[in-house]
Amino acid sequence: MVREDGARHPHHLRVCHVITGFDTGGAERVLLQTVRRLDPSRFESLIVSLRRPGPLSGEAVRSGVETIHLDMGRRPGPGTLWRLARIFRRKNVALVHAYLYDASIASRLAGRWARVPVVLTSTRASLEYLPRAAWWLDRVTARWCQCIIAVSRGTADFVVQKEKIPEGKVVLVPNGVDLEHYRPGDRAAARATWAISDGAFVVASIGRLHLQKGHRFLLEAIRRIREDIPGLVCLIAGEGPLRDELARYANALGVADCCYFLGVVSDPRNVYDAADVTVLPSLYEGMPNVVLEAMAMACPVVATQVEGTVDLVRPGETGLLVPPGDAVALAEGLKALAADPERRRTMGARSRERAAAHHSIDKMVASVEALYSREWDRSIALRQSRSAKHPLQ
Repeated sequence: MVREDGARHPHHLRVCHVITGFDTGGAERVLLQTVRRLDPSRFESLIVSLRRPGPLSGEAVRSGVETIHLDMGRRPGPGTLWRLARIFRRKNVALVHAYLYDASIASRLAGRWARVPVVLTSTRASLEYLPRAAWWLDRVTARWCQCIIAVSRGTADFVVQKEKIPEGKVVLVPNGVDLEHYRPGDRAAARATWAISDGAFVVASIGRLHLQKGHRFLLEAIRRIREDIPGLVCLIAGEGPLRDELARYANALGVADCCYFLGVVSDPRNVYDAADVTVLPSLYEGMPNVVLEAMAMACPVVATQVEGTVDLVRPGETGLLVPPGDAVALAEGLKALAADPERRRTMGARSRERAAAHHSIDKMVASVEALYSREWDRSIALRQSRSAKHPLQ
């Protein structure tokens, strides 16, 4: 369905990466991984966040890439668009790469205003969670970008089938994982970090404490299996608006003594290494980095059967998939894996193999570089064609 990437190397191009804000989400981390790995002999990066500094802004600054925050309000208005277009012109930006919905809409409009040669935007999850007006705006402004990057087949299908954006505008570039950084480590040391005994069955959940991530269903599943698994421990890493509500819910369910809310964990590898299983009970996803990281860490995954996740988890081979919002099915999946350590080890090994074969960060960045090159070459060819037809303009 999607186009194949491939192009000649361009000359040195200035690329502006535009993100809605620097929260602790997957898109923000993908941006940071990308700018760190782009070939500096071919691409010079600049980062613009539409919002004020967030939790990951420090990492952006430490990457050595110039980072600008625009401090916009809830949505990008005329002032934000004007400032963004001014940056594009002043910095002589050749190519814009936008991440997340607001950044994509703003970059298309500001890019057209500033006459940026190439604007690439991305859809990192289907827009089912947004009102239909947002779909309309996405479709209308899509004419002002060269490509829409989809991170999963489900996301690409949504853009084409539901939003009615031309299929030829969509390019599939799956997320990647740093296989050197995320690799199996010392299980005993990781468990010692969290004061967990070696004989415990540890379930890990890593992600923002938001309605999307479905943590309440995980807590309900833990309540269902805790009597069957006496050594059960659930590590919940992440922060978000539901922190207090989820803690109260865990207490109401009677699982607060085995569910530990860790807050933001600076190095999640200690969580993956301590875990027997990683759970992602999301109601919707694009292509979840948590699943990729768990796979690279050789930790089997029990996840919901939503777009992106179905591209990664092979049921029965690298993990299990359950229906979203189904605490009973989630409990049954966890219970089955808790009873079979050998199956977990086999799933973990196959997960690592699959991540290495299909989802390395180097493969993702190579696809992005090829896309940049191809679209820049096309923009040059288009301008040359126009000049030939209208030599006096």
